[in-house]
Amino acid sequence: MQNGVLRLGILGAARIALGGIIPAAERAEGVEVTAVVTRGGEKGVAVRELVPDAEVFDDYASLLRSTEVDAVYVPLPNSMHVEWTLRALEARKHVLCEKPFSLDADGARRAVEAAREGDLALMEGFMYRFHPQTARLAEILRSGGIGEIRQAVAEFGHRLDDPEDVRGVGRLGGGALGDVGCYCVSGLRLAFGSEPVRATAFGRFDEWGADRDLGGVLEFEGGVGIISCSISSSRRERLEIVGTDGRITLSTPFRADKVGGEMEACYGTDLDNESFETGDPYGEELSEFARAVSEGRDPAVGPDEILGNARVIDALLRSARSGGTSQEV
Repeated sequence: MQNGVLRLGILGAARIALGGIIPAAERAEGVEVTAVVTRGGEKGVAVRELVPDAEVFDDYASLLRSTEVDAVYVPLPNSMHVEWTLRALEARKHVLCEKPFSLDADGARRAVEAAREGDLALMEGFMYRFHPQTARLAEILRSGGIGEIRQAVAEFGHRLDDPEDVRGVGRLGGGALGDVGCYCVSGLRLAFGSEPVRATAFGRFDEWGADRDLGGVLEFEGGVGIISCSISSSRRERLEIVGTDGRITLSTPFRADKVGGEMEACYGTDLDNESFETGDPYGEELSEFARAVSEGRDPAVGPDEILGNARVIDALLRSARSGGTSQEV
């Protein structure tokens, strides 16, 4: 870091980088975008307009060699996350990698081990975890407001029609679980406050191996979590958590940054409704990343969260591809 500011390099001018991370860096505390990889064209023009002072590289390796970069943000297709995270760590850069960090547990494990061995910060980009709505949900759950959690249902789906959209391209790690279902996995793990022991899933896969629709069940020691995700449906988003003494329902649990959020909590016979503004979860995510680097600690949504989510995603995909055979997580 230079003068207390984390100098961030971005590996590619992806949509999430241009529309989410780069603008958020202007609002974040202690972060400056100093380098971006882009091969020109419309995205190159957009980069120049958004961060005119940033150095522009035309390949990832060159950016990683830059002495003006302390950390990198990886917004690449899912299949490239682990590879370029490992290369960045080898180059002594801290890493914020877009979700899902990895679709397989082994890749996540290797990256986490490399980060720990190098004493480098590693974080997964689940920005919804930094929204005020999620903070309030976590507060209620920690307080035992609805008792012991017995069931939770997480749904997230939308329709991808563009065959070139990397979020749905199987060879690039695209699919419903990687695109939106990973949020559901994260949400269920947050709800129970523990890791599931077993996963069972069924999916509809296209000819290139991408899961277009997937439904699954996660077995926790205290209850059951249900996940439903799709990239071939109309848009839907919901999280319901049911405990021994009440329930909580969120209408937009994962993308409240777009339209705000509504939370309905039922405590016995008492009903309570709370509303939330859109907030600035991307800015808060970057600020937390910078603080973690400065303080020499794991960031929120760090190694433990990365490993936990990847293990569940891996088990769900293995189960769905085997026709619904139950898998240990």
